[in-house]
Amino acid sequence: MTMFDASRFPEAGVGLEYHLPRHRVADHAVDPTLERILAEGLPYFDYLEFQPTHSILEPRLLEVGEQTPSLLHSSSLSLGSVGIAMDREFLQMTRRLCDRTRSPWLAEHISWSRFHGGDTQHFILPTLAAEVADTVVANALELQALTATPLVLENAPRLFSLADSPEQSEGEFISSVVQRSGAGFLLDLDSAITTAKALGYDFKDYLRSLPLDRLIEIHTGHPRRDWDLLAQLFAVSPVRAVTLEWDIADRTDDAQLEVLIRDIKRLKPRDMFWQGREPPPAPDTQALEPGSLLKLRESVWFSVGSSSFVLRDRQSGLSLDFCLTLLPLLNHFMTPHSLESALMLPGVLNSPEQGSHLAFLQALVSHGIVQPVAGPRDRVHRQPPKLWSRWEAALEFYLSTRTGLQTPYVSVVELEAELEQKASQQRQPSSFKDYHSHPFIALENPLLVPGETLAETTLLDSLCARRTSRAFSGKPLTPTQLSLLLYYTWGVTAMEPNGMGDYFLKKTSPSGGSLQATEVYAVLMNVQGFERGLYHYSVRRHGLELLSREDPRTWISEASGGQPWVKDAAAVFVSTARVERLSWKYEFSRALRVALMDAGHLSQTFSLVATALNLGCFTTAALRDEMFENRLGLDYLEEPVFLLNGVGG
Repeated sequence: MTMFDASRFPEAGVGLEYHLPRHRVADHAVDPTLERILAEGLPYFDYLEFQPTHSILEPRLLEVGEQTPSLLHSSSLSLGSVGIAMDREFLQMTRRLCDRTRSPWLAEHISWSRFHGGDTQHFILPTLAAEVADTVVANALELQALTATPLVLENAPRLFSLADSPEQSEGEFISSVVQRSGAGFLLDLDSAITTAKALGYDFKDYLRSLPLDRLIEIHTGHPRRDWDLLAQLFAVSPVRAVTLEWDIADRTDDAQLEVLIRDIKRLKPRDMFWQGREPPPAPDTQALEPGSLLKLRESVWFSVGSSSFVLRDRQSGLSLDFCLTLLPLLNHFMTPHSLESALMLPGVLNSPEQGSHLAFLQALVSHGIVQPVAGPRDRVHRQPPKLWSRWEAALEFYLSTRTGLQTPYVSVVELEAELEQKASQQRQPSSFKDYHSHPFIALENPLLVPGETLAETTLLDSLCARRTSRAFSGKPLTPTQLSLLLYYTWGVTAMEPNGMGDYFLKKTSPSGGSLQATEVYAVLMNVQGFERGLYHYSVRRHGLELLSREDPRTWISEASGGQPWVKDAAAVFVSTARVERLSWKYEFSRALRVALMDAGHLSQTFSLVATALNLGCFTTAALRDEMFENRLGLDYLEEPVFLLNGVGG
């Protein structure tokens, strides 16, 4: 048995467990807890603990998480569900939240809720079978690897149990799972008391059987009731945090709260205070040879403002702000160039800004923003004409994916044989993307909609009547119109099995390789029966999966290049591409052209369907990609944003 290293878990102190308001009177109702934190900061407590799902229903938690020390506590991953993989999209969201909040650890329950065909929406652990333990351990190890964050596993309340093997007790089961996972332990005292009462355990014996040598965090809703227990646990365990349930909206208890937190901290031999997680190390730099070719590192991206631009690296957490006048120097390294060539650019030397130019170049090198590359200095043998002078990045993509007279192509028969062989070793990526752990709203069945709902126009009528609309009446979109738009543009009209063990999805628009790489996200602002917010369209279930209940009207125009009419639309639809679906079949860069074509096909289909429904529509690619990536939780290297379609009355 390996020794447990509690030093991986920093001191966190005493924190507040966040709960969504029990009764939401109206859409976007006021949350008094968040209102106080946003206005004053977190009173008395050292940190706020919240669940990733809470940030979907209360998006302002993301703002709080950036201003206030935070701990993440998941309850949706269902670690013990045998034979059911964890929700991949929820895992990705959890990883992003860990990075964004810099939570020193992540908590999850030793339980399961998901099963084939449904979800109990509640923690259960009816059996202590070995396969359940193995599943929890495997999922816990994967969770830690994906989030790069220490994990603590929590005891869940057990209200019933099935016949178990007599070889181990529940305490032995939990201890084994926690130890094998290399995790810390989170003890929920209320859950432990409930379990002991429901299953007839002696509470003291049950408590002693738990992995208290790995106890990192304690949850309690009744700290004064549990006072003696807290004192004992502090004496024998490496406790780093105590999380309380408390209503900070009621200020009349502030004096009592302040005393309580101070008394809890005095229970420990030394004071508890927030240390958080250390920032990532700075990237290594290496000495450069004269004339070395340098290029912008692939993980670096930048956003441009009115007077400055920001360089960020998602891998290292780097974020640097520079004056907009330095942007041409950065653009110089979008393709391989030497430092010497940068110094030869007009105005870099022998100008009043020479000092800032040299300091910027030094920053690019020292922070690893530009890195040496190998290869020829100039891949373009022919000097491009002036019409490409402002399209340098586009020219590089075009030339690198341009085919020649002797470019080899394999036949369809040969390609299918190769893919079938490949599928036997590496499964084809699914044509479906799902957010199983997110709230789901089914849409009307489009095949049962009366025929007169669609305007009695021919295809030629719709083609000739289609126009771009930039003014809307304010009339809401109906649920029927929403369902028809999504189904006849992005929905599945047929499915055919393929030779790779998956299906080809057939839609109303063609798709390169029948791979259907495009995903669509609905941004609803004025739709009958739907709350404003961000949704993902589930092709599998013909419904919407809620991503966030935030009001998009506050930012959608800015994200759409400052186009003011976008916020007046009833709904807009963001098209992205799942790169893995294309790259699995096509192992060359030219396939990105296919993704762009797919988005264009679907966009035209959307316009025709909207026109047939007598709705105004528009398409735009004037987007601030980064804003959509952040709002939708997308990794821009895995699922880039391509364009936006809008609709209104």
